[in-house]
Amino acid sequence: MRAHRIRRPHRIRTLIVALVSGVVTVAAVVIGMPSDAPRRVVVAPSANIEPRPTTIGFADADVYGMSQADVDRTMRAMGNTNVGTVRLMIPWAGVEPIQNQLNWSMVDKTVNSAAARGMSILGFINSTPAWAVGPGGLPISGRPASPAVYGEFAAKVAARYKGKIAAYEIWNEPNSAQFYSPTPDPAGYTELLRAAYPRIKAVDPSVTVIGGVVGSVVDWGNITWNPVRFVQGMYDAGAADYLDALSFHPYHYQLKFSDGVPVANSAAQQLIDMRQIMVANGDSGKKIWATEYGQPTSVVDEAGQTAFLKDMWTKWQEMPYTGPLYLYTTRDRKTGSTSDQDTFGLLRTDWTPKQAQQALQFAIPAGPAKSPEFTRFAAVTDAAHGTVLSPVFRAAPTVWAQLRTVNALFEMPSGMVTSPRAVARVALARKGVPKTPFANGFQDFDAPNAFRVWWSEATGAHWASAAFAQAYVPQLGLATSDETYLNGLNRVDFEHGYMTWQPWIGIKVYLN
Repeated sequence: MRAHRIRRPHRIRTLIVALVSGVVTVAAVVIGMPSDAPRRVVVAPSANIEPRPTTIGFADADVYGMSQADVDRTMRAMGNTNVGTVRLMIPWAGVEPIQNQLNWSMVDKTVNSAAARGMSILGFINSTPAWAVGPGGLPISGRPASPAVYGEFAAKVAARYKGKIAAYEIWNEPNSAQFYSPTPDPAGYTELLRAAYPRIKAVDPSVTVIGGVVGSVVDWGNITWNPVRFVQGMYDAGAADYLDALSFHPYHYQLKFSDGVPVANSAAQQLIDMRQIMVANGDSGKKIWATEYGQPTSVVDEAGQTAFLKDMWTKWQEMPYTGPLYLYTTRDRKTGSTSDQDTFGLLRTDWTPKQAQQALQFAIPAGPAKSPEFTRFAAVTDAAHGTVLSPVFRAAPTVWAQLRTVNALFEMPSGMVTSPRAVARVALARKGVPKTPFANGFQDFDAPNAFRVWWSEATGAHWASAAFAQAYVPQLGLATSDETYLNGLNRVDFEHGYMTWQPWIGIKVYLN
Protein backbone atom coordinates (compact mmCIF):
# COMPACT_ATOMS: atom_id res chain seq x y z
CA MET A 1 0.00 0.00 0.00
CA ARG A 2 2.77 2.42 0.93
CA ALA A 3 4.30 2.22 -2.53
CA HIS A 4 0.99 3.27 -4.04
CA ARG A 5 0.19 6.11 -1.71
CA ILE A 6 1.98 7.21 1.40
CA ARG A 7 -0.81 7.62 3.91
CA ARG A 8 -1.08 10.59 6.22
CA PRO A 9 -0.94 8.77 9.58
CA HIS A 10 -0.60 11.83 11.81
CA ARG A 11 -3.70 13.67 10.60
CA ILE A 12 -5.95 11.57 12.80
CA ARG A 13 -3.62 12.08 15.77
CA THR A 14 -3.74 15.84 15.27
CA LEU A 15 -7.52 15.67 14.95
CA ILE A 16 -7.80 13.73 18.21
CA VAL A 17 -5.63 16.28 20.02
CA ALA A 18 -7.75 19.13 18.69
CA LEU A 19 -11.00 17.39 19.58
CA VAL A 20 -9.83 16.40 23.05
CA SER A 21 -8.92 20.03 23.64
CA GLY A 22 -12.37 20.94 22.35
CA VAL A 23 -14.01 18.47 24.72
CA VAL A 24 -12.29 20.12 27.69
CA THR A 25 -13.38 23.53 26.47
CA VAL A 26 -16.96 22.39 25.94
CA ALA A 27 -17.13 20.79 29.37
CA ALA A 28 -16.26 24.14 30.88
CA VAL A 29 -18.66 26.11 28.69
CA VAL A 30 -21.81 24.02 28.86
CA ILE A 31 -22.21 24.42 32.63
CA GLY A 32 -24.63 27.20 33.38
CA MET A 33 -25.51 28.11 29.78
CA PRO A 34 -28.05 26.88 27.20
CA SER A 35 -26.56 23.84 25.45
CA ASP A 36 -27.32 24.97 21.91
CA ALA A 37 -26.95 28.72 22.15
CA PRO A 38 -23.34 29.97 21.99
CA ARG A 39 -22.82 33.52 20.81
CA ARG A 40 -23.28 33.83 17.06
CA VAL A 41 -21.71 36.38 14.78
CA VAL A 42 -24.03 37.62 12.03
CA VAL A 43 -22.26 37.87 8.68
CA ALA A 44 -23.27 38.16 5.06
CA PRO A 45 -24.18 34.82 3.44
CA SER A 46 -21.29 33.28 1.55
CA ALA A 47 -21.30 32.56 -2.17
CA ASN A 48 -22.30 29.29 -3.78
CA ILE A 49 -19.57 26.95 -4.95
CA GLU A 50 -19.33 26.95 -8.73
CA PRO A 51 -19.36 23.22 -9.55
CA ARG A 52 -16.67 23.49 -12.21
CA PRO A 53 -13.20 21.91 -12.28
CA THR A 54 -11.69 25.38 -12.61
CA THR A 55 -12.97 26.24 -9.11
CA ILE A 56 -9.91 25.92 -6.88
CA GLY A 57 -9.91 26.21 -3.10
CA PHE A 58 -8.02 25.19 0.01
CA ALA A 59 -8.83 22.17 2.18
CA ASP A 60 -7.80 23.27 5.66
CA ALA A 61 -8.84 21.21 8.67
CA ASP A 62 -5.94 22.66 10.67
CA VAL A 63 -7.83 25.90 11.32
CA TYR A 64 -10.15 23.98 13.65
CA GLY A 65 -8.86 24.68 17.15
CA MET A 66 -6.79 27.74 16.18
CA SER A 67 -7.17 31.07 17.90
CA GLN A 68 -9.46 33.55 16.20
CA ALA A 69 -6.43 35.61 15.18
CA ASP A 70 -4.77 32.66 13.45
CA VAL A 71 -8.04 31.60 11.81
CA ASP A 72 -8.45 35.12 10.40
CA ARG A 73 -4.83 35.26 9.27
CA THR A 74 -5.23 31.92 7.48
CA MET A 75 -8.36 33.14 5.71
CA ARG A 76 -6.55 36.33 4.66
CA ALA A 77 -3.73 34.20 3.26
CA MET A 78 -6.26 32.25 1.21
CA GLY A 79 -7.70 35.49 -0.12
CA ASN A 80 -4.23 36.77 -0.98
CA THR A 81 -3.79 33.60 -3.06
CA ASN A 82 -7.01 34.54 -4.93
CA VAL A 83 -8.79 31.46 -3.60
CA GLY A 84 -12.51 31.98 -3.01
CA THR A 85 -13.63 28.67 -1.51
CA VAL A 86 -12.52 26.57 1.46
CA ARG A 87 -13.16 23.08 2.85
CA LEU A 88 -13.63 23.10 6.63
CA MET A 89 -14.05 20.37 9.23
CA ILE A 90 -17.24 20.10 11.31
CA PRO A 91 -16.42 17.41 13.88
CA TRP A 92 -19.43 15.95 15.65
CA ALA A 93 -17.15 14.80 18.48
CA GLY A 94 -15.98 18.36 19.03
CA VAL A 95 -19.43 19.95 18.93
CA GLU A 96 -21.33 17.34 20.96
CA PRO A 97 -18.86 15.43 23.18
CA ILE A 98 -21.66 15.02 25.73
CA GLN A 99 -25.01 13.96 24.32
CA ASN A 100 -27.45 16.86 23.87
CA GLN A 101 -24.86 19.41 25.05
CA LEU A 102 -23.63 21.25 21.96
CA ASN A 103 -21.01 23.94 21.68
CA TRP A 104 -20.41 25.43 18.25
CA SER A 105 -17.77 28.00 19.15
CA MET A 106 -14.80 26.38 17.39
CA VAL A 107 -16.76 25.74 14.20
CA ASP A 108 -18.28 29.23 14.36
CA LYS A 109 -14.79 30.74 14.34
CA THR A 110 -13.83 29.12 11.05
CA VAL A 111 -17.19 29.34 9.28
CA ASN A 112 -17.84 32.97 10.22
CA SER A 113 -14.32 34.05 9.32
CA ALA A 114 -14.62 32.51 5.86
CA ALA A 115 -18.18 33.74 5.31
CA ALA A 116 -17.29 37.27 6.39
CA ARG A 117 -14.77 37.35 3.54
CA GLY A 118 -17.33 36.15 1.00
CA MET A 119 -15.73 32.72 0.65
CA SER A 120 -17.88 29.76 -0.31
CA ILE A 121 -17.64 26.90 2.16
CA LEU A 122 -17.63 23.11 1.86
CA GLY A 123 -18.03 21.46 5.25
CA PHE A 124 -17.28 17.82 5.99
CA ILE A 125 -19.21 16.36 8.91
CA ASN A 126 -17.09 13.67 10.57
CA SER A 127 -15.88 12.16 13.86
CA THR A 128 -18.15 10.28 16.23
CA PRO A 129 -18.38 11.24 19.92
CA ALA A 130 -17.52 8.42 22.33
CA TRP A 131 -21.16 8.15 23.40
CA ALA A 132 -22.32 7.54 19.80
CA VAL A 133 -19.73 5.00 18.59
CA GLY A 134 -20.94 1.66 17.26
CA PRO A 135 -19.62 -1.77 18.32
CA GLY A 136 -15.90 -2.28 17.73
CA GLY A 137 -15.27 1.31 16.71
CA LEU A 138 -13.01 3.91 18.28
CA PRO A 139 -14.01 7.40 19.38
CA ILE A 140 -13.54 9.94 16.57
CA SER A 141 -13.06 7.35 13.79
CA GLY A 142 -15.77 4.89 14.85
CA ARG A 143 -18.82 4.23 12.73
CA PRO A 144 -21.86 5.83 14.41
CA ALA A 145 -24.04 3.29 16.21
CA SER A 146 -27.13 5.08 14.93
CA PRO A 147 -27.14 6.57 11.42
CA ALA A 148 -30.34 8.41 12.40
CA VAL A 149 -28.59 10.21 15.26
CA TYR A 150 -25.77 11.21 12.91
CA GLY A 151 -28.39 12.45 10.45
CA GLU A 152 -30.03 14.52 13.16
CA PHE A 153 -26.70 16.17 13.96
CA ALA A 154 -26.16 16.88 10.24
CA ALA A 155 -29.55 18.61 10.17
CA LYS A 156 -28.52 20.79 13.12
CA VAL A 157 -25.36 21.76 11.24
CA ALA A 158 -27.38 22.66 8.15
CA ALA A 159 -29.80 24.75 10.19
CA ARG A 160 -27.09 26.66 12.02
CA TYR A 161 -25.04 27.47 8.93
CA LYS A 162 -27.84 27.92 6.39
CA GLY A 163 -26.75 30.63 3.95
CA LYS A 164 -23.09 30.25 4.90
CA ILE A 165 -22.15 26.68 4.00
CA ALA A 166 -22.91 25.78 0.38
CA ALA A 167 -22.04 22.07 0.37
CA TYR A 168 -21.61 19.21 2.82
CA GLU A 169 -19.58 16.02 2.65
CA ILE A 170 -20.78 13.04 4.60
CA TRP A 171 -17.75 11.82 6.56
CA ASN A 172 -14.12 11.72 5.39
CA GLU A 173 -12.32 8.79 3.72
CA PRO A 174 -14.62 6.02 4.98
CA ASN A 175 -12.72 3.51 2.82
CA SER A 176 -9.94 3.51 5.45
CA ALA A 177 -10.18 2.13 8.98
CA GLN A 178 -8.04 5.08 10.06
CA PHE A 179 -11.08 7.29 9.54
CA TYR A 180 -13.93 4.74 9.71
CA SER A 181 -13.41 1.99 12.27
CA PRO A 182 -13.50 -0.89 12.92
CA THR A 183 -13.34 -1.56 9.18
CA PRO A 184 -14.51 0.06 5.93
CA ASP A 185 -18.09 -0.87 5.11
CA PRO A 186 -19.74 0.71 2.05
CA ALA A 187 -23.21 -0.49 3.05
CA GLY A 188 -22.80 0.94 6.53
CA TYR A 189 -21.48 4.19 5.11
CA THR A 190 -24.46 4.36 2.74
CA GLU A 191 -26.72 4.21 5.80
CA LEU A 192 -25.11 7.51 6.90
CA LEU A 193 -25.89 9.00 3.48
CA ARG A 194 -29.49 7.79 3.61
CA ALA A 195 -29.89 9.31 7.08
CA ALA A 196 -28.15 12.64 6.48
CA TYR A 197 -29.15 13.52 2.91
CA PRO A 198 -32.93 13.99 3.38
CA ARG A 199 -32.48 15.73 6.74
CA ILE A 200 -30.00 18.26 5.32
CA LYS A 201 -32.15 18.86 2.24
CA ALA A 202 -35.23 19.39 4.41
CA VAL A 203 -33.41 22.23 6.15
CA ASP A 204 -31.70 23.74 3.08
CA PRO A 205 -32.67 22.31 -0.32
CA SER A 206 -30.12 24.55 -2.04
CA VAL A 207 -27.00 22.89 -0.61
CA THR A 208 -25.00 20.19 -2.38
CA VAL A 209 -24.63 16.94 -0.42
CA ILE A 210 -21.56 14.96 -1.43
CA GLY A 211 -20.95 11.28 -0.83
CA GLY A 212 -18.00 8.94 -1.07
CA VAL A 213 -15.22 11.24 0.13
CA VAL A 214 -12.94 8.32 -0.68
CA GLY A 215 -9.15 8.27 -0.53
CA SER A 216 -6.85 6.87 -3.19
CA VAL A 217 -5.61 3.66 -1.58
CA VAL A 218 -5.30 0.03 -2.57
CA ASP A 219 -6.94 -2.95 -0.89
CA TRP A 220 -5.10 -3.86 2.31
CA GLY A 221 -6.99 -6.53 4.22
CA ASN A 222 -9.74 -4.90 6.28
CA ILE A 223 -7.71 -1.72 6.77
CA THR A 224 -8.24 0.03 3.42
CA TRP A 225 -10.52 -0.58 0.46
CA ASN A 226 -9.71 0.49 -3.07
CA PRO A 227 -12.11 3.41 -3.71
CA VAL A 228 -13.45 1.73 -6.86
CA ARG A 229 -14.58 -1.32 -4.89
CA PHE A 230 -15.94 0.92 -2.13
CA VAL A 231 -17.97 3.10 -4.52
CA GLN A 232 -19.36 0.00 -6.23
CA GLY A 233 -20.45 -1.21 -2.80
CA MET A 234 -22.13 2.14 -2.13
CA TYR A 235 -24.17 1.92 -5.32
CA ASP A 236 -25.04 -1.70 -4.60
CA ALA A 237 -26.41 -0.48 -1.26
CA GLY A 238 -28.59 2.18 -2.90
CA ALA A 239 -26.46 5.33 -2.59
CA ALA A 240 -27.51 6.82 -5.94
CA ASP A 241 -30.52 8.71 -4.58
CA TYR A 242 -28.62 10.13 -1.60
CA LEU A 243 -25.77 12.14 -3.12
CA ASP A 244 -25.54 15.11 -5.47
CA ALA A 245 -21.88 14.50 -6.27
CA LEU A 246 -19.05 12.13 -5.34
CA SER A 247 -15.72 13.25 -3.89
CA PHE A 248 -12.23 11.77 -4.11
CA HIS A 249 -8.79 12.46 -2.62
CA PRO A 250 -6.35 11.57 -5.44
CA TYR A 251 -3.05 11.74 -3.53
CA HIS A 252 0.05 10.04 -4.88
CA TYR A 253 3.43 11.36 -3.79
CA GLN A 254 5.50 9.62 -6.49
CA LEU A 255 3.27 10.10 -9.54
CA LYS A 256 1.76 13.25 -10.99
CA PHE A 257 -1.96 12.89 -11.52
CA SER A 258 -1.91 12.82 -15.34
CA ASP A 259 1.12 10.49 -15.42
CA GLY A 260 -1.00 7.91 -13.63
CA VAL A 261 -3.53 7.39 -16.45
CA PRO A 262 -1.73 4.32 -17.88
CA VAL A 263 -0.78 2.96 -14.43
CA ALA A 264 -2.97 0.34 -12.77
CA ASN A 265 -4.46 1.42 -9.42
CA SER A 266 -3.22 4.98 -9.81
CA ALA A 267 -5.47 7.81 -8.66
CA ALA A 268 -6.24 8.67 -12.30
CA GLN A 269 -7.27 5.10 -13.11
CA GLN A 270 -9.39 4.92 -9.97
CA LEU A 271 -11.12 8.15 -11.01
CA ILE A 272 -11.90 6.73 -14.45
CA ASP A 273 -13.22 3.49 -13.00
CA MET A 274 -15.43 5.29 -10.47
CA ARG A 275 -16.83 7.47 -13.24
CA GLN A 276 -17.85 4.37 -15.17
CA ILE A 277 -19.61 2.97 -12.08
CA MET A 278 -21.55 6.22 -11.76
CA VAL A 279 -22.56 6.12 -15.43
CA ALA A 280 -23.62 2.47 -15.15
CA ASN A 281 -25.87 3.45 -12.22
CA GLY A 282 -27.57 6.34 -13.99
CA ASP A 283 -25.47 9.07 -12.35
CA SER A 284 -23.72 10.39 -15.47
CA GLY A 285 -24.96 13.90 -14.67
CA LYS A 286 -23.18 14.02 -11.30
CA LYS A 287 -19.65 15.35 -10.85
CA ILE A 288 -16.63 14.00 -9.00
CA TRP A 289 -15.01 16.65 -6.80
CA ALA A 290 -11.39 16.47 -5.64
CA THR A 291 -11.81 17.78 -2.11
CA GLU A 292 -8.24 17.06 -0.99
CA TYR A 293 -5.07 16.94 -3.04
CA GLY A 294 -1.59 17.94 -1.99
CA GLN A 295 2.12 17.30 -2.30
CA PRO A 296 4.43 17.71 0.70
CA THR A 297 7.78 19.49 0.33
CA SER A 298 9.39 16.87 2.59
CA VAL A 299 8.96 14.43 -0.33
CA VAL A 300 9.86 16.80 -3.19
CA ASP A 301 11.40 20.26 -3.20
CA GLU A 302 9.31 23.39 -3.69
CA ALA A 303 9.73 23.27 -7.47
CA GLY A 304 8.52 19.68 -7.40
CA GLN A 305 5.49 20.62 -5.32
CA THR A 306 4.66 23.32 -7.83
CA ALA A 307 4.98 20.87 -10.73
CA PHE A 308 2.67 18.33 -9.06
CA LEU A 309 0.03 20.93 -8.20
CA LYS A 310 0.14 22.65 -11.60
CA ASP A 311 -0.30 19.29 -13.31
CA MET A 312 -3.33 18.68 -11.09
CA TRP A 313 -5.09 22.00 -11.59
CA THR A 314 -4.37 21.93 -15.34
CA LYS A 315 -5.27 18.30 -16.06
CA TRP A 316 -8.22 18.03 -13.65
CA GLN A 317 -10.21 20.44 -15.83
CA GLU A 318 -9.69 18.36 -19.00
CA MET A 319 -12.48 15.94 -18.06
CA PRO A 320 -16.14 16.93 -18.42
CA TYR A 321 -17.28 15.12 -15.28
CA THR A 322 -14.96 16.67 -12.70
CA GLY A 323 -15.96 19.31 -10.16
CA PRO A 324 -14.08 21.70 -7.85
CA LEU A 325 -10.52 21.06 -6.65
CA TYR A 326 -9.36 21.73 -3.07
CA LEU A 327 -5.62 21.85 -2.37
CA TYR A 328 -4.34 20.56 0.95
CA THR A 329 -3.34 22.85 2.65
CA THR A 330 -2.76 26.55 3.36
CA ARG A 331 0.30 26.53 5.65
CA ASP A 332 2.97 24.14 6.83
CA ARG A 333 2.79 22.83 10.35
CA LYS A 334 6.58 22.75 10.50
CA THR A 335 8.61 23.81 7.48
CA GLY A 336 11.82 21.81 7.14
CA SER A 337 10.41 18.75 8.88
CA THR A 338 11.00 15.35 7.31
CA SER A 339 7.38 14.40 8.01
CA ASP A 340 4.95 14.68 5.11
CA GLN A 341 2.26 15.75 7.58
CA ASP A 342 4.16 18.93 8.40
CA THR A 343 4.92 20.20 4.89
CA PHE A 344 1.78 20.18 2.73
CA GLY A 345 1.32 23.94 2.95
CA LEU A 346 1.54 26.43 0.11
CA LEU A 347 2.89 28.79 2.77
CA ARG A 348 5.80 28.10 5.09
CA THR A 349 5.31 28.07 8.85
CA ASP A 350 6.47 31.70 9.02
CA TRP A 351 3.69 32.64 6.54
CA THR A 352 6.06 33.30 3.64
CA PRO A 353 4.90 31.91 0.29
CA LYS A 354 6.31 28.84 -1.40
CA GLN A 355 6.66 28.69 -5.20
CA ALA A 356 3.33 26.87 -5.51
CA GLN A 357 1.46 29.65 -3.73
CA GLN A 358 2.83 32.21 -6.13
CA ALA A 359 1.97 30.02 -9.13
CA LEU A 360 -1.61 29.57 -7.91
CA GLN A 361 -1.94 33.25 -7.04
CA PHE A 362 -1.34 34.20 -10.66
CA ALA A 363 -3.09 31.20 -12.24
CA ILE A 364 -6.54 31.82 -10.73
CA PRO A 365 -7.14 35.37 -12.05
CA ALA A 366 -5.64 34.38 -15.42
CA GLY A 367 -8.55 31.97 -15.87
CA PRO A 368 -8.67 28.35 -17.04
CA ALA A 369 -5.38 27.39 -18.67
CA LYS A 370 -5.85 24.93 -21.52
CA SER A 371 -2.73 22.96 -22.37
CA PRO A 372 -1.71 22.98 -26.07
CA GLU A 373 -2.08 19.21 -26.24
CA PHE A 374 -5.60 19.36 -24.81
CA THR A 375 -6.58 21.96 -27.41
CA ARG A 376 -5.47 19.60 -30.19
CA PHE A 377 -7.38 16.65 -28.76
CA ALA A 378 -10.48 18.76 -28.13
CA ALA A 379 -10.62 19.39 -31.88
CA VAL A 380 -11.36 15.66 -32.38
CA THR A 381 -15.12 15.68 -31.98
CA ASP A 382 -16.21 12.46 -33.72
CA ALA A 383 -18.91 10.99 -31.47
CA ALA A 384 -17.87 7.49 -32.52
CA HIS A 385 -14.93 7.75 -30.09
CA GLY A 386 -17.28 8.31 -27.15
CA THR A 387 -17.00 10.90 -24.41
CA VAL A 388 -13.82 11.93 -22.61
CA LEU A 389 -12.69 9.76 -19.70
CA SER A 390 -9.11 10.90 -19.05
CA PRO A 391 -6.98 14.00 -19.31
CA VAL A 392 -4.49 14.15 -22.15
CA PHE A 393 -1.40 12.29 -20.93
CA ARG A 394 1.96 11.06 -22.17
CA ALA A 395 1.75 7.49 -23.44
CA ALA A 396 5.43 7.79 -24.40
CA PRO A 397 7.96 10.65 -24.21
CA THR A 398 6.86 11.95 -27.63
CA VAL A 399 3.28 10.61 -27.80
CA TRP A 400 0.23 12.23 -26.22
CA ALA A 401 -2.93 10.18 -25.68
CA GLN A 402 -6.44 10.40 -24.25
CA LEU A 403 -8.95 7.77 -23.18
CA ARG A 404 -12.56 8.12 -24.29
CA THR A 405 -15.42 5.79 -23.53
CA VAL A 406 -15.16 3.89 -26.84
CA ASN A 407 -11.65 4.50 -28.18
CA ALA A 408 -8.28 5.78 -27.05
CA LEU A 409 -6.65 8.48 -29.20
CA PHE A 410 -2.89 8.52 -29.77
CA GLU A 411 -1.24 11.56 -31.35
CA MET A 412 1.39 9.95 -33.61
CA PRO A 413 3.68 11.70 -36.11
CA SER A 414 1.35 10.46 -38.86
CA GLY A 415 -1.70 11.93 -37.10
CA MET A 416 -4.31 10.62 -34.67
CA VAL A 417 -4.43 6.83 -34.40
CA THR A 418 -7.23 5.17 -32.44
CA SER A 419 -7.47 1.93 -30.50
CA PRO A 420 -10.52 0.33 -28.91
CA ARG A 421 -10.30 1.25 -25.25
CA ALA A 422 -9.88 -2.38 -24.15
CA VAL A 423 -6.95 -2.71 -26.56
CA ALA A 424 -5.44 0.54 -25.33
CA ARG A 425 -5.64 -0.57 -21.71
CA VAL A 426 -3.55 -3.66 -22.48
CA ALA A 427 -1.16 -1.68 -24.67
CA LEU A 428 -0.59 1.10 -22.15
CA ALA A 429 0.10 -1.40 -19.39
CA ARG A 430 2.89 -2.76 -21.63
CA LYS A 431 4.15 0.76 -22.46
CA GLY A 432 3.13 0.44 -26.11
CA VAL A 433 2.06 2.99 -28.72
CA PRO A 434 0.33 2.11 -32.02
CA LYS A 435 2.42 0.90 -34.93
CA THR A 436 -0.59 0.15 -37.13
CA PRO A 437 -4.29 1.03 -37.11
CA PHE A 438 -6.70 -1.40 -35.50
CA ALA A 439 -8.06 -3.64 -38.27
CA ASN A 440 -9.27 -7.23 -38.68
CA GLY A 441 -9.51 -7.63 -34.93
CA PHE A 442 -5.93 -6.74 -34.02
CA GLN A 443 -3.38 -3.94 -33.73
CA ASP A 444 0.42 -3.88 -33.51
CA PHE A 445 2.31 -1.76 -30.99
CA ASP A 446 5.83 -0.44 -30.66
CA ALA A 447 7.40 -0.83 -27.23
CA PRO A 448 10.71 -1.93 -25.73
CA ASN A 449 9.39 -5.40 -26.68
CA ALA A 450 6.96 -5.01 -29.60
CA PHE A 451 3.65 -6.88 -29.41
CA ARG A 452 0.19 -7.32 -30.92
CA VAL A 453 -3.23 -7.08 -29.25
CA TRP A 454 -6.26 -9.00 -30.56
CA TRP A 455 -9.72 -7.94 -29.45
CA SER A 456 -13.46 -8.43 -29.89
CA GLU A 457 -16.37 -8.07 -27.51
CA ALA A 458 -16.67 -11.85 -27.41
CA THR A 459 -13.00 -12.75 -26.90
CA GLY A 460 -11.70 -9.78 -24.91
CA ALA A 461 -8.27 -8.15 -25.39
CA HIS A 462 -5.19 -10.40 -25.38
CA TRP A 463 -1.56 -9.77 -26.32
CA ALA A 464 1.38 -11.73 -27.69
CA SER A 465 4.92 -10.77 -28.69
CA ALA A 466 5.98 -9.79 -32.20
CA ALA A 467 7.22 -13.29 -33.04
CA PHE A 468 3.69 -14.67 -32.63
CA ALA A 469 2.27 -11.75 -34.61
CA GLN A 470 4.60 -12.46 -37.53
CA ALA A 471 3.64 -16.15 -37.67
CA TYR A 472 -0.09 -15.58 -37.10
CA VAL A 473 -2.54 -16.85 -39.73
CA PRO A 474 -6.12 -15.55 -39.96
CA GLN A 475 -7.52 -19.08 -39.79
CA LEU A 476 -6.69 -19.09 -36.09
CA GLY A 477 -9.31 -16.41 -35.39
CA LEU A 478 -8.72 -14.04 -32.49
CA ALA A 479 -6.65 -14.67 -29.40
CA THR A 480 -8.47 -15.97 -26.34
CA SER A 481 -5.48 -15.86 -23.97
CA ASP A 482 -2.40 -13.74 -23.40
CA GLU A 483 1.01 -15.15 -24.20
CA THR A 484 1.94 -17.38 -21.25
CA TYR A 485 4.93 -19.52 -20.32
CA LEU A 486 4.17 -23.13 -19.42
CA ASN A 487 6.31 -26.27 -19.27
CA GLY A 488 9.24 -24.88 -21.23
CA LEU A 489 7.26 -23.12 -23.98
CA ASN A 490 5.33 -19.94 -24.62
CA ARG A 491 1.75 -20.41 -25.76
CA VAL A 492 -1.17 -18.31 -27.04
CA ASP A 493 -4.67 -19.76 -27.45
CA PHE A 494 -6.98 -18.67 -30.28
CA GLU A 495 -10.57 -19.29 -31.28
CA HIS A 496 -9.57 -22.04 -33.71
CA GLY A 497 -6.24 -23.31 -32.44
CA TYR A 498 -3.10 -22.25 -30.65
CA MET A 499 0.52 -21.22 -31.22
CA THR A 500 3.67 -22.16 -29.31
CA TRP A 501 7.28 -21.01 -29.20
CA GLN A 502 10.25 -23.00 -27.92
CA PRO A 503 13.99 -22.31 -28.00
CA TRP A 504 15.72 -23.80 -31.07
CA ILE A 505 12.32 -24.77 -32.45
CA GLY A 506 10.61 -21.43 -32.88
CA ILE A 507 6.90 -20.85 -33.60
CA LYS A 508 4.46 -23.63 -34.35
CA VAL A 509 0.84 -23.12 -35.42
CA TYR A 510 -1.83 -25.67 -34.50
CA LEU A 511 -5.26 -25.37 -36.11
CA ASN A 512 -8.24 -27.18 -34.64
